[in-house]
Amino acid sequence: MSGSAGTSAADGFVGRERELAVLDEAWEEASAGLPRVVGVEGDPGIGKTTLVRRFLLRARPAAVIWADADEDEAAYPWTLLTQISQSAGRAARQPRQPAPLGMVRLEHLEHLPVPQAGAEVFGQMGGAPQILLGHQAPPITRAVPETGEADVGQVGRSLARLLREREPFILVVDDAHWGDPSSMTALRLAVRRLADAMVLVVVIHQTPGELSHQFSGRPFPELGDGWQRLLDSGRGTRLRLEGLPASDLVRLAAVCGHPRLSPSGAARLHEHTGGNPLHVRHLLDELPMHSIAFGHGPLPAPRGVSAAVRARLVSCAPATRDLVAAGAVLGRRFGLARIREMTCEADLTGAAAEAIRAGLLEEVPGSAGHELVFTGTLVRGVAYHDLDMAVRRSLHRRAASLGGGPAEIWHRIAAADGPDGELAADVEDEARAQRTRGRPALAAVYLRQALDLTPAGPARVPRLLTTVEALLVAGDAATAREYQAEVAEVVPGAWPDYVSGYQHLLNGRMGDARRLLLRSLAAIRDDTPPEPGRPRDLEARVATQLAIMAVLTATPSEMIEYGSVAVSAAREPWVAAFGWFAECVGLALSGNAPRALSVLARADAPGAPSGLEGLVARGMIRLWADDLPGARDDLAAAVDRAARGESLRIGQALAFLAEAEYRMGALADAVLHAESAVGDAEENDRIWDYALVHALAAYPLAAQAVWDRAEAHAAQAARWARHVGTPAGLAYAAAAEAALAQAHDDAPRLLAVAEDMPEEYPSPEPGTHLLGPLRADALSLLGHPAEACEALDEFLRRPMPPARLSVQVCVARVRAQIAAASGDMEEALRHCRRAMPLARAAGLRLEMARIDLLMGGYLDSAGRRAAAERALRAAHHRFTAMGAAAYAARTRHAAERAGLSLDGPPAALGTLTPAERAVVALVCEGLSNREIAERMVLSRKTIEFHLTNVFRRLDITTRADLRRVVAEDE
Repeated sequence: MSGSAGTSAADGFVGRERELAVLDEAWEEASAGLPRVVGVEGDPGIGKTTLVRRFLLRARPAAVIWADADEDEAAYPWTLLTQISQSAGRAARQPRQPAPLGMVRLEHLEHLPVPQAGAEVFGQMGGAPQILLGHQAPPITRAVPETGEADVGQVGRSLARLLREREPFILVVDDAHWGDPSSMTALRLAVRRLADAMVLVVVIHQTPGELSHQFSGRPFPELGDGWQRLLDSGRGTRLRLEGLPASDLVRLAAVCGHPRLSPSGAARLHEHTGGNPLHVRHLLDELPMHSIAFGHGPLPAPRGVSAAVRARLVSCAPATRDLVAAGAVLGRRFGLARIREMTCEADLTGAAAEAIRAGLLEEVPGSAGHELVFTGTLVRGVAYHDLDMAVRRSLHRRAASLGGGPAEIWHRIAAADGPDGELAADVEDEARAQRTRGRPALAAVYLRQALDLTPAGPARVPRLLTTVEALLVAGDAATAREYQAEVAEVVPGAWPDYVSGYQHLLNGRMGDARRLLLRSLAAIRDDTPPEPGRPRDLEARVATQLAIMAVLTATPSEMIEYGSVAVSAAREPWVAAFGWFAECVGLALSGNAPRALSVLARADAPGAPSGLEGLVARGMIRLWADDLPGARDDLAAAVDRAARGESLRIGQALAFLAEAEYRMGALADAVLHAESAVGDAEENDRIWDYALVHALAAYPLAAQAVWDRAEAHAAQAARWARHVGTPAGLAYAAAAEAALAQAHDDAPRLLAVAEDMPEEYPSPEPGTHLLGPLRADALSLLGHPAEACEALDEFLRRPMPPARLSVQVCVARVRAQIAAASGDMEEALRHCRRAMPLARAAGLRLEMARIDLLMGGYLDSAGRRAAAERALRAAHHRFTAMGAAAYAARTRHAAERAGLSLDGPPAALGTLTPAERAVVALVCEGLSNREIAERMVLSRKTIEFHLTNVFRRLDITTRADLRRVVAEDE
C-alpha cells in the first residue's frame, strides 16, 4: 500500500484498500459506457462519506454532483432533486473554477425540464437561483410542488435525458435513507434508463447498527425495495463497510492526533468498538491511553452515546434498572436465572420486556427468553460505569457468591475492599494461568491486583518481584516504576537484582542495569540458596536481558552467547522468545544474516517457539539484508497479530516497519508508524527506545520537508542517545542527522555527522542504516575527491557481506560524486548507471530518484541538455509520487540552474520538424524504417536522416529510448 493512497492526516482516513478498489472498478466501467450504481452502506460513524470523498480524490472525475439528504426535509417532495439541480446550476456559471471536494463541476446545466401542466418552478433556497420546471416560464415565488403536481415517471425520464447530456460524471447522494421519496424514485427511474451512459451513481446510506440504536428510538429508515433491487441487479454493487481491523486503529489513532496507541491497546479498543472509526475517535479523545491499553473490563461509552442511553435507562421502572445493572456486572450476555439469584426477584418478565422495548437488551435467539444480551458494548459500558461504587461492589459480591465461571475471580477482585491474603493468592494463581495461555498483559493486571490485595508480611516480597517483572514484560514500565522504590529496599539477591536490573535497563540506566544483571547471574551460577518464590528459570531470564542489552551496546558475540543460554534454559515461552530474538539479531549483526534467517524460517507459523518476537527479528534482518517486501510483510504481520490479541514484547516493531516503508518510498505510512512507535514508547516510559524511535521518525519527515517535526525528532534522538549512551542509540541519532543533512543538501552538516559517527558503525552488517561510506559521501560533495577516495577505501576495507545491494548503491553513488568532483562527468555517469539497477533491485525508491537527480546535473555539465532534462523529470516524478517534497524542491532548483523547465512537454520534442514528428509517431507504432518509408512515400535514406536528427536532438541511441521519451510526454 502506498502512503498516499492509504493514509491521510487531513480527513482521518486509513485503510479501506478493498473498498476503494471496488469503487475504482465501478468508475472504470462507467467511464467505458457501462453505467454503474454503488450502494455504500454501514453503521453511523463507520466512515462511508469519508471513503467516498477519498475515492473522488483518486478518481478525479471531470464533474461531480454531491447531494446531501436531510432528516428534516424527508417529508418535503422534490427537495433532494432541487439540491442536485441547484448544485449543477452553480457549476454551470463557473466552469473553470477548481471546485473543492463536494462541490460541482457540471457545465451548462441551467434548467431541469419536468413535463407537467403549467410552468412551475422550485422556490429559491438559500439564495440559489430558481430552477425551471417544464418550459422556461417566468419564475414565480412558491414552495416546491406537492407530490401530486408532477408525474414521477416523467421527471425520471427527463432527468435521464439530462444526465446523458452531461456525461461523464459521478453523482453522489449522501444519507440517501433520508431522501424524499419523490426525488429518490425519480432518480432511480432515471438511472435505470441510462443504458450506455458514462455515469456512476454512489448512494450512501446507513443501516441500523449499534450507534444508531443508541441515538434513536424510532424505526430506522431504509432504502426502498426499488433501490434494493437496483443495487442487486447487474449494474449495481453493494459495498457494506465493516469496522476497521485492529491494526488500522493504530494508524487511525496517529492521524487523529493520538500516536500513543500500542497494538495491544488497539486490540482492546477493537474488542470494545468493533473498529467503528467514530466510536474509536470518541474514546481516544476522552480516555487516558494507559487505561485503554492496560485496563480491564468494559470501556466507558462516548459522552454523546452515554447521554442517550442514560436517558432511556432513567425512563425505565426501578426493577428494569436493577435488571440492567445486574446484567452489566455479569457481562455482555447473561441468564435470567443468575439475575434472579443476584436480585432475589422471582418475576423479571416485565422488567426484561421493558428493557427490550427501550433498546437496551435483546433476547438471545434460541434461549426461549431465558438469556439476554446487551444491544451493544456501549449500552453495557454506560450501565456499568454509571453504577454507584458501593452498589457495583455489592453486585460483584453477589455475583462472586454464586460461584463458577471464568469471571468469578474478577467479581471477587471488584468486590474487595482492603487487603485480603487469601484472595491475593487466588488472584496470583489466575495470573499464572493467564500467562500460560499467552496473555501477559492480562496476567500483569491480575498480579497488580494481587499485590494491592497483599498485606505486609512474607508473601509480599516475592509477589512484588513477580508483579514488577510481569508489568515490564507486558510493556507497562510506567506502572512498574511506581514500585521501584519498594524493589530497591528488598535485600539484594539473584532475584531482586534481576528485577531491579530489568527496570534500570528500560529506564536507560545501562551501567546500573549491567552491574545488577551480572551480579544476579553470578549468584545463580554460584549456587547461592534461592530466595522464596524465585523462578526456576531465573538464569534464562537474566540472560535474556543481558542479550537485549548486547543489542543496544552493539556487541553481537554477547547477543549470541546470552541468547543461546536464554533459549536453552527457559521454562516459559516468553523467556525463550526473547532469547530467540536476541540470538538471531546477534547472528545478523555479526555478519551472518543467512544463518539467522535460516533459523527463523518458520517464524511466521502459528505457535512458533520464537513467538512474535521471532517474526519481528526476521523482519528486521530482512530489512538489513535488502529484502524490503519480506521485511514489510513480517513486521506488518507482527503488528497485525499483536493488534488482534497476540503478545508482542518487542516495542520497536512499529518503528522498524516504518523504516521498511521509508526505504520503499511509502513516506506517509512511514510517518504514521514511526510516530506511533514514538508515542507507544513515551506512553510506556521505555526510555532505552527513545533514541531509536525518534531517529526513525525523523527519516521520512525530512524527506517530506516537514522540517520542524523532523528536526525535533532528531534533537530528541540525540538527547536520549547521549543520556543512555549506547552505541546503537548514538548510531541512530547520527543517522537521523544524516537524513536531515541529505534532504537539506547540506554537505558540511553531513561531514560533521560522519566525524561524530560511533566507531561501531559500520558493523559487519552495514545494512542496519542506509548511510554507506558517509564520510566519503560528504567529502565528495564538498569537492575533496582525494580525501573522499581515501575515506571510501577505508570503508571498503571493513568486513561486510559482499552482496549487500544497499551498500553497493551507496558506494556507486559516492564514486559518481567523486568522479564529478574530479571533473570526469562520463565516469560519474557510468557509476550512476551502475547504481540505478542496483537501487531498483533493492527496491530503494528514494535512492533511485536521488541517482536520477545526480545524473541530471552531470548530463547538463556534459552539455547533454535533452538527456539532463529527462533525468530531472524522472527524478521529479519519483520524488513527487513519494511525497518527498524536500528532494522534489532540490530537483526543481537544479532544473532552474540548468535553465530547464519541468513543466509542459520536453524542450527537445519542441525542436522537431513536422516531418521528424511524423517519423517519430510511426516509430512509436512499431514500424520499421522500410515500412515508414512506404507509408510516407519517402526513401529509406530520408527516414534514416530524420531519425538521426531526432536521436541527436533528444540525446538517445535506440528506438526503445525514443518510445520511452514520447511515452513520458503523454
